[in-house]
Amino acid sequence: MTKTILTLGFFFFSSVLGIPASAQERVIVSHSVRGSLSIGPLLYGIEKGFYRDEGIDLLYVSIRADLGLKTLMTGDVDFIYSAGTGIRAAVQGLPVKILSLDFTKVFHSLMARQEITSAAALKGKKVAVSSFGATTDLSARASLRALGLDPTRDVTILALGGDTVRFAALQSGTVQAAMMSLPLNIQLKKMGYRELFYAGKILHEPLTGLVASSDKIKNNPQQIRKVMRAFVRGMNAFKTERASFVSFAQKKFSLSKDVAEEAYDYMVDSLSSDGFVEDTVIENAILTAKKMLGVSKPVSPADIVDYSFLREVVKKYK
Repeated sequence: MTKTILTLGFFFFSSVLGIPASAQERVIVSHSVRGSLSIGPLLYGIEKGFYRDEGIDLLYVSIRADLGLKTLMTGDVDFIYSAGTGIRAAVQGLPVKILSLDFTKVFHSLMARQEITSAAALKGKKVAVSSFGATTDLSARASLRALGLDPTRDVTILALGGDTVRFAALQSGTVQAAMMSLPLNIQLKKMGYRELFYAGKILHEPLTGLVASSDKIKNNPQQIRKVMRAFVRGMNAFKTERASFVSFAQKKFSLSKDVAEEAYDYMVDSLSSDGFVEDTVIENAILTAKKMLGVSKPVSPADIVDYSFLREVVKKYK
């Protein structure tokens, strides 16, 4: 089953991104999203050829967060690109380490169908997230509470998978609201859907970042160095090449220029400092994860983050 899922993800992004087959070292990175710009800097680095420069044939696959974590543990994928998932996994004691923390605010909005005119109108209705325990789930529950609703009693939360699936479910009326990330939340607003709450207002914690298993760190540090070098180059290009990235996003995500530009501004506002964040940010994320998962044991930032590869690379490019 794992191989089937990865194959489907591979073919989707091979066709969309035009990833060439090569004799380079194949490396697979996964995340749950397909149409979200939170993966934009990663895909931009692939487009610019930074990974090929390092001898890496980087393939991005889209699978559910829980399956992505399982495949990371089995070695079927090399990295996941969800810092939030990585933090929650580490808090539960899984042997994973976060190598970089790239965006520090979630990009998710609680989007509702046109007939849902208020939070009160959402009572008794269905809300879609990607998977239970994922960042969309955390964002949905925080957004509902901010609106004065009880996530466990006032609505039914459904785990439906990736962002494009949730988009379709919202459009068809299968659900009345869904957590949607950039740029789909912007697109939905322009289509007349209602933004009930933007979770980025209150959830200032790691969203994306490269996560590896402890086995990967121990057994293949050279691969990690190559990937991190390319990734840092990609993030630097993203920060300094606004017009080029907007053009790239328009083509790869089928966006209008105004949507791509608005989304870019959201993203830049959320960027970490070269992949590093203050320990207090990580500590807050750990506390949130422990509360959500019912974990009581002590967990420190050092238990879940390994900046050693990032420090090595950033020092070179400074």
